[in-house]
Amino acid sequence: MKRIAIIILALMAVSCQEKAPAYKDKLNVKTEPYDLQFDRYEDVLFNLDTADFLQELMKIQGRYRVFLSGDLNNPNAVKYLKDFATDPFSVALYNKVKAAFPDLKKVEPMVEDVMAHFHHYYPDIELPKKAFTCITGIHPDEPPVQIIDGQLVISLDWYLNDNAVYDQIGMPRYMSLRRNLSTLPKDVAEQLYMYYLYEWRKQGQIIGEMVFYGRRNFFVEAMCPEIADSVLLGYSTHQWQWAVENEGAVWADIVGNRRLYDAGLDSYMMYFGDGPYTQAYSNDAPSRLGEFFGLNIIRAYASSHDDFDLKQFMQRKDLQDIFQDSGYKPRK
Repeated sequence: MKRIAIIILALMAVSCQEKAPAYKDKLNVKTEPYDLQFDRYEDVLFNLDTADFLQELMKIQGRYRVFLSGDLNNPNAVKYLKDFATDPFSVALYNKVKAAFPDLKKVEPMVEDVMAHFHHYYPDIELPKKAFTCITGIHPDEPPVQIIDGQLVISLDWYLNDNAVYDQIGMPRYMSLRRNLSTLPKDVAEQLYMYYLYEWRKQGQIIGEMVFYGRRNFFVEAMCPEIADSVLLGYSTHQWQWAVENEGAVWADIVGNRRLYDAGLDSYMMYFGDGPYTQAYSNDAPSRLGEFFGLNIIRAYASSHDDFDLKQFMQRKDLQDIFQDSGYKPRK
């Protein structure tokens, strides 16, 4: 009797396990290792002898031309760099980065795994061979990961998971909550997308924007398949859960109010503007719900097409046709 009870409990446990969505199989690819050479520019810059700063810069210019390609004979350029390297806030950031990342043992495999996935799908694209880490002062107009002159540049001060630092520069809390190391693979994947694949397009109807952003986020997921859903969209766990639980109701509202084919700015900002929440629905509702629906549309499309090929899919221009072919049905 006891044995039967154990078997029944085991079967119940198996049946309660949620089956992985079909699209996940499409992202399960075998990649070859991708080796990047990492170089910590911040360690060099913040340890230069400021008494003879120009000569020190000239010694390292060849190695760090990605940062020092300007004219070092220009006194203003040298002064700018010296001011940055000696600014108390910059120095404090450097010390925090060194404490958080005494080495790059966590950073390197994250970045290289994304690069390996990209190389799997796009073997003919010449990717960076070097990755430079640095400190930028958390400049809001510059992304935390960039490709400059064919080299990968990673601003480590964006990954400190330190709200006090981000509060100091006036970063909204809903943004600073995303500034931790778990977002690094996403940032690398997004930069690869923007640098190699992005094509400018005119803003269109809400459904087209959903598919456009959904495809971008699905690409990011393909580059880092283990990424959590909440991290992928920049949500808290609570926000992601709200979106899942209210997917059907919000979709019904969008369709019922004929917003799906609206091309107005107000509707665009309502569903794609960033912020702490979407007030029209709830203070618990995350912003950018259009991206949430777009991701689910693309996941539905990939799940329902046995011949799904990511590279070919990323080249498609017919965004509304993708929606029609997705068979997307929101969860009730």
